[in-house]
Amino acid sequence: MRPVNVFASGAALLLLAASGAHGENAPDNGTDPTKLNRQVQTTWERLDLKGGFRSDTLKVNYTLPFGEKSDWNVRYRVPIASVDVLGNDSYGLGDASVQVGHVFGLNRQGGWVAQGELILDTASRDELGTGKNVLKGTLIRAWFLENGAIFAPALVHSESLWGDDRRRDVRATTMDLYYVPKLKDSRNLITIDPSIKQDWENDKTFFGMAVTYGRVVGPVFGGTGIVTIKPSVFAGDGRPGDWGLEVGYKVLGF
Repeated sequence: MRPVNVFASGAALLLLAASGAHGENAPDNGTDPTKLNRQVQTTWERLDLKGGFRSDTLKVNYTLPFGEKSDWNVRYRVPIASVDVLGNDSYGLGDASVQVGHVFGLNRQGGWVAQGELILDTASRDELGTGKNVLKGTLIRAWFLENGAIFAPALVHSESLWGDDRRRDVRATTMDLYYVPKLKDSRNLITIDPSIKQDWENDKTFFGMAVTYGRVVGPVFGGTGIVTIKPSVFAGDGRPGDWGLEVGYKVLGF
C-alpha cells in the first residue's frame, strides 16, 4: 500500500520570512500562502519505507488564479511514482488530483486559506495509489508576526468517497505547524515544519519534522525560478518509514 506523506500540504506552502512588511509591499515569490500566483512546479521525493522498501515520486503541478480579485486558484497535479513493496520498481501513473483554493479575511496581520482537493483513483498499479477517490480539505490560518516571521498552522482532513471495495478506506487528519523566521536575504527561503497525523482507519499516529530550504535563482521564462530541498524525518509506531528527501524547482509569475 502506498504511504501517505504528512508533508504534502506543507510542500504546497513553502513559507518565506520576507524582509519588510507582509502584504502588498512584500516581495512576491510564491511562498506566501495568501498570495495566489500562476506557477509550474516539479518535485521529486524519496521516502524510506519500513521493511527496507522505498518510494520515489515525481510530481508535476500547474497552478493558476481565477476570478476578478484573484482570491481563487486551481492546481492540477500529476504524480509519476515507483514503489518497490511488491517487487516492481518501475515507474507508473499515481493518483492525479485537482485542488481549488480560496483566500479570505486578509489584512496586514494575516489571513485565511481554504482548499478542497479531489484525489482521483488513476494509479496504474495498486501500490501507486490508494484505490479510492479521496476528498481532502485544508484550512490554513496565516499570521504575519511583528518581527517579520510567519506562523501558519494548517488542519487537513482526508476522506475516501468511493473506489475499490477491496481496498481500505482513507480517513486521516493532519495538523501541520509552520514557523518561519525572518531572513535578511529575501531570496533565501526556510520553513520549520513539525506535524502530527492521525490515521483513523488504521488506528495509527505518527509525527514528522521537515525543514525546507530554498533559493530564488532569478528570471526564467518570463517568471521567477526557485529551487528547494526538503529533508524530513518520521517518528512513532505508525510511521511509514524513517526519513524522506524532496527536491523541487518552480517557475512563478510567468
